[in-house]
Formats: sequence, C-alpha cells, structure tokens
Amino acid sequence: MLTEALLVALTVTVLYFINFWFGYIFTDKPIIIGTFVGLVLGDLQTGIICGGAYELIFLGAVNIGGAVPSDPTTGTAVATAFTILSGMTTETAMALAIPVGLLIAQVQMLLNTVPSFLNPVVDRMIESDNDKGIAWMTFLTAFIKTIPMGIFCFFAIYFGSGFITDMVNSLPEFVTGGLSVASGMLAAVGFGMLLRIIWSKALAVYFFVGFVLATYMNVPIIGIAIIGLIYCIIRYFDTFKKESLIQAEGDEFSEKEMFND
Repeated sequence: MLTEALLVALTVTVLYFINFWFGYIFTDKPIIIGTFVGLVLGDLQTGIICGGAYELIFLGAVNIGGAVPSDPTTGTAVATAFTILSGMTTETAMALAIPVGLLIAQVQMLLNTVPSFLNPVVDRMIESDNDKGIAWMTFLTAFIKTIPMGIFCFFAIYFGSGFITDMVNSLPEFVTGGLSVASGMLAAVGFGMLLRIIWSKALAVYFFVGFVLATYMNVPIIGIAIIGLIYCIIRYFDTFKKESLIQAEGDEFSEKEMFND
C-alpha cells in the first residue's frame, strides 16, 4: 500500500504543479486525474470511468475569487484509488469524493493566504530587477500550493484505504444502495450547475434538440456530438464569410470616399 500511496501522491503533485506552472491548462481536471491515477495503479479502464464520472459531478463547480466550493483534484484521486485498491464500486467511491474535496478545499483556502506573506519580498526583488529571485519565488509559490495536495492524498490512501474497505464491507445493503442512488443524482446536480451558468434563451433550443435526439430518436451521445460539431463548423465558416463580405464592403466604401475627396 505504501508504493501505491506514493505513486498517487506523486501523480497528483506533478499534475497539479503542471497546471499551476503552465497557466492553468486543466491537468487538474477529474478526467485527467482519474486517468493517470488508474494508469499508475495498473487499472487504466477504471481510472477513466471514475474520472469521467467525477467530471460530471464537478462540471459546474467554479472557483470564483477566494471561494473554493470543493476540490475535484484530490477528491477524484482518493476516490479513484479507493475504487481500484479497495474493490468498492464506482458509485460508492463517488459519494466519498465530495466530502474529501470539501475537506481539502478548506486547506486550500489556508494555503492561498501563505503566498501573500511573500509579497514584500517580491516587491523588493522587483525594485532591484532581480529576475532570478522572482522566478524562484514563483517556483516556491507553486510548491506551496501543490505539495500539500500530494501529502494529503498519500496519508488518505495509506491510512484510509484499509479503514474505508472495512467500513464499506460492514455497511448494510440499504446504505450502499442509498450511496449508489445518491451518486447517480450527483451527476445530474453537476449538469444542473453547469446549465445554470451557461443557460440563455439563445441557446435553449440546442438543449431541447439534443434532448429530442437522445430521448425520442435514440441517437447515441457520440452521434449527437458529431452533429453538434458539424453544425459548429458550418456556423463558423458562415460567420467568417459574412465578416469577410462586410470587411470588403467597408474597404470598397473607403476607396470611394477617398476618390470623391
């Protein structure tokens, strides 16, 4: 268990650091975390399934300012590891991802205040044009934000895997069944949160078209995605063509004005 805990902790730390260092390129998303955790633990398929399931849950979770509703990175990593190492179902592990994410979110809020104490040092480096010092301070800030994530995952998996396994095995069937039902609802909640953010009257028709295609015409999700992609390509070239015509008409009008002058 020590090796597995170290591998997951290292994976989370590296992916979290890459996301922070390269300007938030989404390597901390559940689908990425779950895939790599499954890869290092030798069960890539389960990792992808867990990552996709957790991505639905956290789809509409957005960190705005200092508000951190839940941390999907550690929640996904720990729950995926529990699924693979403890043999529990994905549904049960999904129900564990939320409280784990909420716990580490509180830790993140504390960690976000630590770099502020380094601001006077950075200000002096800027005044003295100390480029190397600024680079090292940026590197240090990245480590302050990433290392605790890996440490938390290590202890949660190393000390918690056996405990979680015994606890889940001792739960009565109606409790595990309730967790399975709750996990199914979490994905719907994630979609609901996302729709609340992006919903508009102009886009409403597309949601209903997708619903009709899936429900009444039995079109697979991949088929709906392909239809949407084709429509987006058509709209893009149509818009590009209209903009080109408008620009051409504007250039022609400018030339006429120049000759009239």
